[in-house]
Amino acid sequence: MKLKEWIDDPKFTQKAIKAAMLLITFAVLLIYVVFHLEQAGSILNALFSLFSPFLMGIAVAFVLNVLLKLFEERIFGFLKRKNSKIWQRCGRGVCVLLSFIVVFLIVGGIIFFVVPELANSIQILTAAIPGYVNSFTKWLNGVLTKFDLTQLKEAVMQIDWSSLLTQASQVTTDVVGSVANATVGVASGIFTFVMSLIFSVYMLYSKEKLIRNLKRVLYAFLPAKRAQQVISIGSLASNIFSGFVTGQVTEALILGCLCYLGMSIIRLPYALLISVIVSLTSLIPILGAYIGGAVGAFILLIINPWDCLWFLIFLVILQQVEGNLIYPRVVGTSIGLPGIWVLLAILVCGNLWGITGILVGVPLFSVLYTLLRTATRDFLQKKGITDHQVEKNCLSPASDTSSGEMDA
Repeated sequence: MKLKEWIDDPKFTQKAIKAAMLLITFAVLLIYVVFHLEQAGSILNALFSLFSPFLMGIAVAFVLNVLLKLFEERIFGFLKRKNSKIWQRCGRGVCVLLSFIVVFLIVGGIIFFVVPELANSIQILTAAIPGYVNSFTKWLNGVLTKFDLTQLKEAVMQIDWSSLLTQASQVTTDVVGSVANATVGVASGIFTFVMSLIFSVYMLYSKEKLIRNLKRVLYAFLPAKRAQQVISIGSLASNIFSGFVTGQVTEALILGCLCYLGMSIIRLPYALLISVIVSLTSLIPILGAYIGGAVGAFILLIINPWDCLWFLIFLVILQQVEGNLIYPRVVGTSIGLPGIWVLLAILVCGNLWGITGILVGVPLFSVLYTLLRTATRDFLQKKGITDHQVEKNCLSPASDTSSGEMDA
């Protein structure tokens, strides 16, 4: 009887037709994408190229919003609390301008001070590699001879060090070529960069208005409950991405500066080069510090094995101090993603989108993990299943009743 009433209800018929149309449309699109992967990829690339200034503007505005909040809420917060009319009119523009000035000063300082020293270190290291390899080979042969490791010595002597050196030089050449191509790409895409800056300025200046209009659109075209869910998910994603960007960038800067300072005090060679490598790789959660440490240790191992040992000891101590004392106080709590999810995010998104995927994948998976955890908790509560029942795997009706009575 109820089924017949539902079928005769016009609202139910309309919902069923809409659901069927959506399902058919999704199936048709999925079949098209599966059988025309190249065309679908080209269409996506064309759309991405078309909207790249807008997307880049969103990314720039999102990052600069951290500085904007710092200026508005911390540095000039007293003017906002005084309700100054002058500050209400020009405060946002001043803070946006200061945010861009800070970023340009940082980028300019890196270009004019760090990059030349970095290039000089790479050039000196590349020129000195043959001598370092010969010295390292002699030292290793001496150690093997001293400890009478004849078989291992023969295996070491069979290694084609010149071939390894050639491959290392080729890798260096490829990296330099990639940097040159990226420079040319940036120069050719100057229009996109300028347009993205214009978009980012507009978004930062009127972010409240944009958010309010977006909410109006959601409430206009979606049911109220669904619109609230979308807004809550957007707010969650914004908080997680903002915390991740702030945390990782701050950690990278602190780690790089401390690494350079410590290596300079210990008088280890190529302090700036290795510190920049450690700082950049630390942007990758969990694995980044180990990757940077391995690269720095390899460079020092070729030069002087004792320097490599001292560097590893120093880096382990630095990681402990930075991870347990500095990072929690400066950055705060992490994004709340378990280690296995972080590794999964790096693996999946890194294979799909490279370095960009690694940086975006971790906060993206954190959003998905939070939504999954919340949905799982809500569904378990609706079904009346407790964590104790899940752990004991006692979900029969009798055990549910008894367990519910015991919990009550």
